[in-house]
Parts: sequence; C-alpha cells; structure tokens
Amino acid sequence: MKIARTTLIETIIGIWILAAVVIVSGVFFVSNPLAYVLGEIVGSATASLLMLHMYRSIDIELDLPEKKSVNHARIMIIFRSFIELGVLFGSFYIAKWVLPYTVLAGLFGRKFAPLMVPVMEKFLGNCETRSARSQS
Repeated sequence: MKIARTTLIETIIGIWILAAVVIVSGVFFVSNPLAYVLGEIVGSATASLLMLHMYRSIDIELDLPEKKSVNHARIMIIFRSFIELGVLFGSFYIAKWVLPYTVLAGLFGRKFAPLMVPVMEKFLGNCETRSARSQS
C-alpha cells in the first residue's frame, strides 16, 4: 500500500497542477474571474476527495473475499459517480458564484492527473538522484 499511497499523493498533486494551469490560462478571459477560480477549486477539491475515497475503498476491498470485494467496488464506483454528478449539477444552481464549466474542468483533473504520474515519478527520480550525488 506504500506504492499506492505515493501514487495517490502524486495524483492529487497532479490534480492541483492541472487546476493551476486552468486558472492561469483562463482567468483573464472571463467576465467573472472569482466564479471561474472558485469553480476550479470546487471541482479540484472534489476530485481530490474522490481520489482519497478511492484509495480507502481499495484498501478495504483488499481485505474482503473476492465476491464481496467486486460488489463493494461496484457500489463505490456508483457512489463516486453520483457525487461527481451532484457537484456538477449543484454548480448550475449556484452559477453566479461558481462556474459549472470550471467545476467540470476540475473534476476532469481526476481523469487526467494519473497520466501525469509517470512524468512526475521520472522527474522526482531525477531530483533524488541529483541530491544523492551532491551529498556524496
């Protein structure tokens, strides 16, 4: 689970890196920059919490028998999907303060951040190698 925990942390970092890119790239082109930023923060925070929930669910499922584990995984996937949809549709009701399309962009961070994990591992591995060389 140590590798899974490291991957979880790297994925959450990736979600927030993507959030920063979305915020910086679009905040100057919208009429309501505060709602734009808040939407991205809400979406990214939800994505981060859902990744944490997925990590905890996998930890639980590893201790269950196979059939119960599969059923638990299916229920948790449905639960996370409803949470995503609830946050997205809820943002339409408060669109004055939170822009729904930036909430959607933040939620997509959960899908795109894992693609960044190998790049981050390569970068962090190079940093660790350099620091080990400089210490010796």
